[in-house]
Amino acid sequence: MISGRPRHGTFPVPGEFLEDVTRVRAAYRALEAGDIHTLTRHLDPRVEWVHPAVTRLPFDGIVRGLPSVLRSAFRQSESGDRPRISAGSFLELGDGVLVVGRFAEGHGTEAAGAPFLHECSVRNGRIFRIREYPA
Repeated sequence: MISGRPRHGTFPVPGEFLEDVTRVRAAYRALEAGDIHTLTRHLDPRVEWVHPAVTRLPFDGIVRGLPSVLRSAFRQSESGDRPRISAGSFLELGDGVLVVGRFAEGHGTEAAGAPFLHECSVRNGRIFRIREYPA
């Protein structure tokens, strides 16, 4: 279930969601380009990632902090290697942005990989939570 409530306790102001989609799209484009410096401008330093199996885990299923989120949400190894990310769709949903894409292995038309589905929550112009769903 994707949850959320309107900011400010009322309906969003005009352009608020468009601004969030633009921010999330810029973050994923920076990630696709491997530009971690630009990515950090779009992510809160205390960003959280919520594991897709959170209800079945023996811990709270939340990973906190940029280095940990890069390893968990974007499959980055300790050495900094990670699969290529291809985010194809950005959809406004509640007060979040749903991102649909793939982790690509290989090159060109032979690239294959696992799909991902992320719900990004934005506060004060930065992504503060990425919730992953089974795709």
